[in-house]
Amino acid sequence: MTEATPSGACRRRGCRRWRRWLAALCALPPLGLALSNLWLATPAGCAWIAAKIQQHCAGLETRVGGASWSPWNGVTLREVVISQPAELREAIAEPLVHIGSLRLMPVWPACLRGHPAVRAADLESPRIVVSVQMLSHLAQPTAAPTTPLLAIEPAAPLVAALLPAHQPQPQPTPGPAAPVQPGLAPAPDTPPHAQPAPTTTPAGPSIPTGWIRLHHASLRLVSIASPVPVMELADLSGNLPVSGDAASSALSLASLTAHGTPLLTDFQAPLAWRSPVLSLKPVAATLMGVHFLFAGKLALLSGLPLQLEVQMPKQSPAPLALAGGGEARAAQLATSGRFRGLLLAPSTWQGDCYAESSAVSIHTGVHHASFDSGTCSIALRGGNLSCLDARLVGEELSLLGNATLFADGRAAGVVRLVASSETTVGIVKRLFPKVEPDPSLTPMATPQRVACDLEVFGNLNDLQIRLGQNGPVVPLP
Repeated sequence: MTEATPSGACRRRGCRRWRRWLAALCALPPLGLALSNLWLATPAGCAWIAAKIQQHCAGLETRVGGASWSPWNGVTLREVVISQPAELREAIAEPLVHIGSLRLMPVWPACLRGHPAVRAADLESPRIVVSVQMLSHLAQPTAAPTTPLLAIEPAAPLVAALLPAHQPQPQPTPGPAAPVQPGLAPAPDTPPHAQPAPTTTPAGPSIPTGWIRLHHASLRLVSIASPVPVMELADLSGNLPVSGDAASSALSLASLTAHGTPLLTDFQAPLAWRSPVLSLKPVAATLMGVHFLFAGKLALLSGLPLQLEVQMPKQSPAPLALAGGGEARAAQLATSGRFRGLLLAPSTWQGDCYAESSAVSIHTGVHHASFDSGTCSIALRGGNLSCLDARLVGEELSLLGNATLFADGRAAGVVRLVASSETTVGIVKRLFPKVEPDPSLTPMATPQRVACDLEVFGNLNDLQIRLGQNGPVVPLP
């Protein structure tokens, strides 16, 4: 018995030692989690994260107010701020990007294998303030993009499903016949009953859908030359499916304004996801009392190829208020437009818009003008926005014009007034009462009518106008 006592004491001491080691090992993960969160809350930890973000934001100054993480709650960043470019900070007080809170839910197994992946991202109150000047700089012509712009080109108009049944739809154009090799007879058509059954590709493994959840997001487009925002989206909320299995969702937009004028309120956008394309299903909306149809597609590929399509079926819109208490009316108005390009490369943006109207009348004070018809064609190419042709044609007065706004801010255009000499001179005098002498007029083939060209040129911040051919040049009011 005396010989067994030391052996039992050793076993007890060994068990206690193993329990202490086990307790220490169990305490390491919580201790490491606590210490790492303490470090992330320090200025040094926030600066380290901000530097990582700054590397992916073209070197723009970035600040992070705080950070934390946990295996069950993901990674959370608070008060993320990306500053405006140094050249714009004095003119634009707000930062380029401000996010109240950003929470990322990583796919931990993939991260441990060295392949970082995120299952979901929650953004609380993200706000983007971008300037026209920045977009103009980015729109300068660059090298051709590697991602094809037709990556998401649809086979038919996106909004065709919502158009009235009596409206004709474009028919697909048959492609060219396949070439026949010399000396060989063309193969006969396969009878319908002998056509092979289409092969089905087996579906891959199911992948949980990845989401970006927006809460009260906003976007503001501003210009240094104007204190009023050019365009502003307010309170954009919803869930965006961006990876994994197909899914449906919706976005809600509280308001869209342009130059302080409300355009759209309480808009609901239905979304459909099928990798790698996120689609805006055809949806109807009312913009300033006018009914529109919208549809779009965004491919989550390099550069983010984007396509949007808008149509306004023929209708009688409400009168449009003009400056100085004037008013414009149209008995019928119809518009269609399409935009496409790489969202992250403004130099690739392309757009086309065409509008036509009938029985147009314009009232300005005691003056009145009537036009039988009107058309307008606009194109966006390579960062340059052009009005290719705009015209209002009437019995007594016609207005014809075109213009181009270049990506660097230069602009040029001309408006031709065609009417009797008395009417033409009277209009120019009303617009420019202090200009002498009278504008020069251009004779027309019809003796009862003359033309006067009002040429606009210069920079957006300093536009000049020439009144008639070789006429006086005055600042554009």
